Amino acid sequence: MTALLTRRRFMKATAAGPAAVPSMIRAQTGSQTLIDGRTFRGTRLPDGSGVDGGTAIWAESDTLIRNCHFLNLGNGAIRLFHSATANFTIEDCDVSNMYRFIENWSWDHPSVAAPVSDFAIRRVVATGLERNFLRIRYGSTRGVIEDVVAHGNGQCSNYCVGFALDDEANDIVYRRVEAHDFSETRRAADRYWNGDGFSDERGNRQIRYYSCVATGCSDGGFDVKSAGVYLEDCRASGNKRNYRLWNSGILKNCRSENPVKNGGTGEVAHFAFFGGSGANYMFDRPVVRAAAGNTAPIFFFQTDTPATISIYDADIDAPDAPLIQVDGPAPTIQWFPDRSQQKIRVARDMA
Repeated sequence: MTALLTRRRFMKATAAGPAAVPSMIRAQTGSQTLIDGRTFRGTRLPDGSGVDGGTAIWAESDTLIRNCHFLNLGNGAIRLFHSATANFTIEDCDVSNMYRFIENWSWDHPSVAAPVSDFAIRRVVATGLERNFLRIRYGSTRGVIEDVVAHGNGQCSNYCVGFALDDEANDIVYRRVEAHDFSETRRAADRYWNGDGFSDERGNRQIRYYSCVATGCSDGGFDVKSAGVYLEDCRASGNKRNYRLWNSGILKNCRSENPVKNGGTGEVAHFAFFGGSGANYMFDRPVVRAAAGNTAPIFFFQTDTPATISIYDADIDAPDAPLIQVDGPAPTIQWFPDRSQQKIRVARDMA
């Protein structure tokens, strides 16, 4: 049976050393290219779709981009394409009407990787995104994304995600980042609609989300597959599955509000568990709020292998919803303190 993930285990892991906590971004040293106060305008039409529209910047190491405006561009207003890019920073910019703002794609993919290291993206507001704010992949490492707000344009037909990590990207920290309205409205109503606020994959590691927000997405607010993921003070509201959980990790003081189906097929849920590896999560003071009439289950299990979760000091108010719904093998759920002593108001325990 999968070992229970407990507060004690987490504290021991944190004390063990740097593998448990992402490293801080290193200060940039040496010569640096500065791109400041410029406007980059592409050829994408106001109601355009697809990857066309142009690229503004082919990224180089030791570059600081700040106070810039990016308008009407295509698949990667900024492209990270070299076999190695390091010490790269974007600050205080605004973005509007494009397919994807930051694309990490090698000049010779997949034969040559294009990892980026020691990078930071801060204080950027983006609207009218068709596919992503960013996609970071390969072995990219030591990245910080903070105080960024990204709005999808709701016109995507395939796999839109506000913030996407892929391949072996690792040691990435999100702080106060928001993703809103990434929805696959162009997909047929009888198909499954993807569309996530944040996603990471099984090859990723040391991924951390602090005070992040995901709303109005047609699939997961947070769709996390990496092992040992950590979310603290995050909020998900109005997504089909506010949190999609596939592997292992800790959710501390995370809040789920009123999941809703924005289109397509699939169950609605606050916290939904999937996959065949035996999902193993600890919930420390989870908060759930659902309006009268919202029947989305709090914990929804659709795994191939039994999931294991531990729940500490829950605060759940969902008067018309079941606490647990299981479609597959029965999970192991442990309550600290006992479930009867936690603050839980639901229609019934089991769907």
